[in-house]
Order: sequence, then structure tokens, then C-alpha cells
Amino acid sequence: MRFAFLMLLGLLPAIGGTASAWAQQQAPAPEPLAQPDATAGETPTGIVYEVAIEGLEGAGELSSLVEQSSGLKLRQDDPPVSRAALVRRAREDEETFTTIARSRGYYDAVFVHRIDTPEVPGGPLRVLVYGDPGPVYSFDDVSIRTADDAAGAAAFGLTVSREALGLPHGAPARSDLVVTAESTLIRLLQEQAFPLAELVDRTATVDRDSKTMDVAFRVAPGAKARYGAVTVAGNDTIERDYIVRRLPWVYGDPVDIREIDRGRKALASTGLFDGAAVAFADEVGPDGLLPITVTVREHPPRSLGAGVSASTSEGLGTRAHWEHRNLFGGAEKLRFEATFGEVESSLTGAFTVPDVLVTDQNFIVETGYTEQRTDGFDSESYRVNGRFDRRISDILSVDYGLSFERSHIEDDGRERRFTLVGVPLGATIDTSDDLLNPTSGGRTRLRFTPYLESLGSTLSFYSTMLRHAQYVPLDADGDLVLAARAGIGSIIGASTANVPADKRFYAGGSGSVRGYALQSVGPLDAGDEPTGGSALLDFAMELRWRAFGDFGVVPFIDAGQVYDRELPRLDEELQWAAGLGLRYFTAIGPIRADLAFPLNPRDSDEVFQVYFSLGQAF
Repeated sequence: MRFAFLMLLGLLPAIGGTASAWAQQQAPAPEPLAQPDATAGETPTGIVYEVAIEGLEGAGELSSLVEQSSGLKLRQDDPPVSRAALVRRAREDEETFTTIARSRGYYDAVFVHRIDTPEVPGGPLRVLVYGDPGPVYSFDDVSIRTADDAAGAAAFGLTVSREALGLPHGAPARSDLVVTAESTLIRLLQEQAFPLAELVDRTATVDRDSKTMDVAFRVAPGAKARYGAVTVAGNDTIERDYIVRRLPWVYGDPVDIREIDRGRKALASTGLFDGAAVAFADEVGPDGLLPITVTVREHPPRSLGAGVSASTSEGLGTRAHWEHRNLFGGAEKLRFEATFGEVESSLTGAFTVPDVLVTDQNFIVETGYTEQRTDGFDSESYRVNGRFDRRISDILSVDYGLSFERSHIEDDGRERRFTLVGVPLGATIDTSDDLLNPTSGGRTRLRFTPYLESLGSTLSFYSTMLRHAQYVPLDADGDLVLAARAGIGSIIGASTANVPADKRFYAGGSGSVRGYALQSVGPLDAGDEPTGGSALLDFAMELRWRAFGDFGVVPFIDAGQVYDRELPRLDEELQWAAGLGLRYFTAIGPIRADLAFPLNPRDSDEVFQVYFSLGQAF
């Protein structure tokens, strides 16, 4: 027999409302229940009982859901005041279990309870709930019709497959899949130029003979729409043209809700707004155009920031910056940054102009002074560079420019001055989900810089660096993440001795092979001081476990080597280190503390190293 019913808010369990009565007829009758009285042996603490749920051994997920939702079990520490109250609990469980079973496609499921007297006088009562899930129903026909029930999706030019809705033929007829399909259907309509589409209703028909379900959706698609005029509201100091350029669609193109979402994210990513909303009008105009309204709430354009880091080999370091993100009303950015530390101190300034030549291409002019005091070299350098940063897609960006640098370097008992002219080229692919605490995705960065013997440059060589990091969540919440990183670098065109010491490759320290002192991995001179190299190979792997609320533990292992040649050699031993880190998660990112030990130390290496900083190691 077939019968139809309306599914409102996922209430498929409305099917078979008389099953409980049928179940009571089929199951063994429970023993007569006596009303409690003062002589029944009840105590003020209530009736103590035990619970057993049987009959669901082969039902998989249904069995665990029933166990987790049992009021008898959840309230076992709160005994009912009477046997009648205990019966009410059992009957409530019967109804709950039936609802859960039908939501999972078991439309013939039956649950009955029985209360047994104690095996030992004065012992707890035993409540047995027996379930017979029956067969799992499956989806048969799925149809989409208009509000007047006159035509399907194809009639108004839509392509919507039942697979796209998540209701393939023969799949278990679960109510949650039907509810999800409702949202998916409206989303698919909005992606295909029907942004005002609404669901009128959905109907599910169960055939108890064939054990199948048919689902019918009725929708009001509204008029097909194209992007119309954009109205901007809420901008006080930021120019309207800058905001409109962030929007990815073209006037007159068919409306796609995905582009509306991308526009909202693009505005949020600028850092200029506390909030950004993109909404379309309630009606499509007679010309088929749909007006769009963008409402923003501007963020204060000026900000100050500071940070601190510390390690046993690099000492204490501080960093501070001042930034103005909307200097002239077009999102021009001016930033000054200063760092002070035992190893490195610097002062830099950068000015960024957005949307130069094309949208999403920034032009950045940067200048700065840097002073380094390391075991391998001492240096002072002045630089100025200009570059273009262009975002190609949501995950891909490229940068290219020109740099000029003068430096004074002391290393290996020599003092030398260099003038370098470079053409830095770079590409970045970033699919990670967070800057300071990524839990999924990856990051790949390629940088190639030819230093040319022209425009006053005193040296010519080519530097290449490729790094990749991958983040794999091991649980649904991202509290357990496997993170791995690998890097390879090469300098060709000049020997290591002729390359300026501050342009060579180094490993060791908080940013590379933890457990070894800063820059100490690789070639050492006669005094066990690092000389750097022309090639680099390094690896790292961490298991990031957010174990106790805002606290986490991170076991890790690092490895790397620096080579006095143009390319790494895999047959040369790597320097290995391992350690354990602690993380305290804050709103701005995790605070990191790492303790690392070299696994194959050389005579000059320390027993351990300790590092403190903001953000994950990579």
C-alpha cells in the first residue's frame, strides 16, 4: 500500500504513527504494574533500575544512536520516584527510538519495553527495551516540479540531477538526506541564475510493499536574473570604486550565488572592514536585471602591533609595527616595522598601492636597514625594492619586481662590500585554512632571484628556493593535525665563498632544524663557526594535538643539511632532531614553546634548544 505525507523540517518520522500500538500487540505483554504505596518498599531516593537494549546488534549506526539517546540511560543516576514514572521513561524511549530509526530509513522499526522484577529481593529492577529495526527503505523516484505543479526543472532551463541532490537511486531513505537535498536544490537554482528561488514544499511517499520512498520537491524559481547596478552603503572614507572592484561578477552576466559569496569574502579579506554584506533585491526588474546592495562597516584604518620571541641560541627578540590601511581613500597602505634582537635588528617601511594596471595587482615599494650579528657573519645592509603582487585566483598568487641592495659584511676574518641588483620572481599556492594555525590544506612557495651584474651590481648569481607544507586533519574538529614540511634550495653561478654571507643558505634554529643552534647545521670552519652553503635540504613533521581546551602538545621531528655545492646530495648524512612542544591557543594564534634535542649531534652542538614565539613552527 502507498500513502503520502508532508515532510516539514525533516519530520519524516511522522510515517507510521500507529506502529507503537501495533508493536504492543506483537510483543510479549509486560507484567502488570502496581501503583506504588507506602508499603511497597520504595525509598525517598526513588526506584533503582538497570537498562538493557537488545535486538539491534546488526543495525550499525542505528544501534549507537539509540544507545546515546536513551533517556533511561542518561537519567539512570536520577531514579524515578515511582514505578509508574519508570514506565513513562521507557515509553518515551520507545517513541524516541522509533523517531531515530525512521530518520535512518527503518520505517518498519518497532520498539517495546518490559520491566522485570529484581532477581535478588531489594535489588534493582531490570528494564529491557527490545527493538526490531526491520529492513532499510531506499530512495526510488525523485522529482522536481514548479509551484503550480505544472513542470519540472527542465522546463525552466535547469540542470539538476538527483545525484547532485545527494539522493541517488537505491540509497537509504534517510530523512536527513532529504532535508539536506532541500537546501542543495535551492542552492543549485541560485547558482543557475534563479537567486530568488524558494521551496514551496516537499512530499515523501513510502511504499511499504517495495520498501522504497519517492520524494517530490515543489519550488517557486522566480524570474531568471542578470547582475544589475551595485549600490554601496556604509563606506565613509573608502572609495566606492575600490569596493566595486573587489566584486568578481560582471554587469549583465547571469547571477550566480557563488560569486556573491566570493565577493563577500573578497571584501572581508582586505582587512578594511569589520563587516561586509552582499544582498540582492527582492524583485528582478522587467529588463531581467537584479540590483545588488553592498553594505560595509569600516574598520579603523590605523593599527599598532607588537610581538616577542626567545630561544636559547637566538636570544630575546621583539617586533613592533604601525600601519595605515587607507591612506588616501583607495586602500593605499603604509607600514613601518622595527625588530630588535640579539641576532637581528631592522627598520623597514613599505607603501602599497592596490589595483595597479589590473584589479588584484598591488604595487609595493619597500626600503629598509638590517643589521645581523650571527656566529657565521656580521652584516649591515640597506635595500630598496619595488614589486608587483598579483592574485591570479583564490589560491594562486605571483610576485615580480626589482631590488637594489648595498651591504657591508664581515665573515671568516674578511670585510667586504657588495652592491646587488636582483630580479625577484615568486609564486605561491595556498590552500590552508588559517595563517597562524592551519589545520587543513597546504602551502607551496617558489622563489627565484637572479642577481645580475648590471646597473652597478658587483656580482652575478642565481638563487632558487622551493618550500611546501601540508596539513592533514586526523579528526573532524581539527584538534589532531599531522603537519609536514619540506624545502630545497640552490645557488648557482658563484662559489659559496663568493656569495655574500647573508645570501647563503643556513639551517638550524627556530625556523628550520630545531635542536641545533642558529645557522649551525652544515659546513663549519676551523673554529666550529657556520659558513653557510649554496644548497639546502630540510624536512619537518609534527603531530599537533589540541588536547586540553586551549592547550596542546606537539611531538615533532626535524632534519636538514646545508651543502658547499650547488645541489643537495642525498648520500650525505642529515642532521636530525626531535622534541616536544606546548601550545596555548589564543584569539590571534597559538603561543609556541618547543624543547628540541639533536639526535646525531656533533662535538660542537648543545644538548638541547628551547624556543618561544607566536604561531606554529610552519
